[in-house]
Parts: sequence; structure tokens; C-alpha cells
Amino acid sequence: MKLNFFRKICLGILPFFLLLTGCCRILRQKDPAPYRVVNRIRIVYQSDSMEVSRDFYHEDNIRHILDYLRYVDPYGVPKEDPELFKNRIFYITLLYTDGSEHVYEQRDDRFLRIDSGKWMRIESQKALYLSGLLAMMTSDEPIADAQPIPPLARPYL
Repeated sequence: MKLNFFRKICLGILPFFLLLTGCCRILRQKDPAPYRVVNRIRIVYQSDSMEVSRDFYHEDNIRHILDYLRYVDPYGVPKEDPELFKNRIFYITLLYTDGSEHVYEQRDDRFLRIDSGKWMRIESQKALYLSGLLAMMTSDEPIADAQPIPPLARPYL
């Protein structure tokens, strides 16, 4: 009888104890990682004797470029050395709200790497989509005085 009562008490207290230790662990975290959002993209195109740079600030243009980076889907390690191909090079720099950045380097519409990492192969047909996308989009003007809207100043809908 005493053993059954002791078992009920332990089973009742155990979930409370687990919940309490989990909450303490959450409260002990000092600096959680900030939420990062891409707020600007710079694309630099280099060919033999030409270099063109374009900046994109608006949400729609940023979304189109991010969709392209998801679409291109790098897959395997190339047999040839991509560093030898200097004909068509795109540098796509994603600039985040916390000041960090990621650089995607696309060469010869066949190779891609991220932040000077390992080169990966990409399909040429998918890589050509970037040229078409950039031909349709114009560079955005920088938003110099843009600031977040204070919570109380937002209109109620």
C-alpha cells in the first residue's frame, strides 16, 4: 500500500520537475541568436573586361533572387577546376540585418560555392535563369531614411 502511494507521488511530481528544469534552462540563456533577415542583395557580374554591380533593396526583388538560389540546387563536386573559368562570374552577396553576409559565387553557369567553401556543380539550364532574372529587374534605389515603424504608430485595420 505504501509503495503504491509512493509511486503515485513520484509520477505526479516528475512532470512538474521536468517542466521546472526546462524553464530554468531557458531563463539561463543570456544572448539568444538574433533573428536575421536579408535586407539587401548586391550582385556583381564579371566577364573578361567588364564588371557590373547592382543592388536590390525591395522585398519583391530580394525574394526573386532568394528563390533563384533555392532553385539552382548545387549537387556534386566538379572534376575540373572552376578557378580556371573566368568568363562569366556572378558574386551574389546577401546582406543581413545583423550585419553578417553570405557570398555566393557562380562561375561559367556550371559551378557554385558559398562563402569561399567547396565548389559544387549546378545545371547550366538552371544557372541561365539568373541572367534572365537580372535582365527583367532594375536596380533599386537605396532606402536611406527607412526606419522601423514604432508599434503604437501602426494603423489599426
